[in-house]
Amino acid sequence: MDQPRPLNVLLVPGFFGFGRLGDIDYFAGVSSLLEAALRQRGFQARVTQVVTPPTASIRRRAAHVLEALASVAEDSGDIHVVGHSTGGLDARLAIAQTASLPTEARLADYARLRSVVSVSCPHYGTNVSTYFTRPFGRWLFRVVARYLAFMLERGKLPLKVALRLGYFSLRISDPKRRRRGTFDQLYERLLNDLTDERRTEIVQFLRQIADEQALLFQLTPAGCDLLNACTLDPPLAYGSVVSCAAPPRFRVLLRFVVNLYAQFMYPLYWLLHRLSREKDDALRQQLTALQLAAVDGGLGRAAGARDSDGVVPVLSQVWGQVLHVAHADHLDVVGQYGALGSDESGEGTGNAWGGDWIPSASGFDAAAFHALWFDVAEFIANASSGRCNTQKSE
Repeated sequence: MDQPRPLNVLLVPGFFGFGRLGDIDYFAGVSSLLEAALRQRGFQARVTQVVTPPTASIRRRAAHVLEALASVAEDSGDIHVVGHSTGGLDARLAIAQTASLPTEARLADYARLRSVVSVSCPHYGTNVSTYFTRPFGRWLFRVVARYLAFMLERGKLPLKVALRLGYFSLRISDPKRRRRGTFDQLYERLLNDLTDERRTEIVQFLRQIADEQALLFQLTPAGCDLLNACTLDPPLAYGSVVSCAAPPRFRVLLRFVVNLYAQFMYPLYWLLHRLSREKDDALRQQLTALQLAAVDGGLGRAAGARDSDGVVPVLSQVWGQVLHVAHADHLDVVGQYGALGSDESGEGTGNAWGGDWIPSASGFDAAAFHALWFDVAEFIANASSGRCNTQKSE
């Protein structure tokens, strides 16, 4: 029997991204799913999650990606990069050989770099970012992050008591915990055990957000247009996963009457979905006929200016071959879709579960999650086998 071929996959998180915060994974269940899918295709994959500054500039974030590339290059096998959201832009800048990045790291053998996959990435920007670059938006980011960091640093005992009282008051309506949602995940996997080490980890994360908001400007359509003009993509295989969330509906809000988290977050999703709309369908002119056929076919209709995943316009997410079109919101695609009673592989063990951070009611489930990442694995395997086109426009 042939030995599996070694292969390296880097997972790059997006805006507010982290590798692991407390016991919460950014890419929930993705690593194990990719490893299993690639093993079926004859590859032994080593999946590494890159840690990037959550809201720092794309240039700084790309430097962390390049350092991770140089590190995994010490192992044998081809290298593939998968970036979610802003992580896709980080990956593109990191592999641009003409980019000037704040790091001494270098990738010596570019021939081993075989593909870049972007997932729900704003290649042409998102209007959501435009609104948060205004003075009030920047002020809001700083104040909220600094206040939370202050509370964690100074209010140890009162904060712990308040968190426990708040959590158990939410559980009064469901004492047997038949319904476990996002509040449960946040409390049980992050806030329940506020050790000094975990507290420091969260405070550092919040301080980074408070001190740096350069990413907000760079994710605007104008910022991404400049990035695209200045970034020469090397001849690799480029693929993109496109996500499109269900448009907000008042009747959906009524369905969330017993879900306090969704009652609070669904109006925010409604606002973000509205802000992310494009003014017109001009982005369709940026895409090739093959790309448009893939997106329109996946949606079952022509993609338009109003379509988004709640954060990024659908038409802004296309770069290279369209691998998969998911009916999902921006975080569903990385495993944050409320997989109650499922383990990381999606099997119904009932021992593990995840929160639905954006309650978009898009209908994304474990089967859809598997289908998405199996398509990504197929693309990676084909790229390592030389069966992918290296033209990003196709």
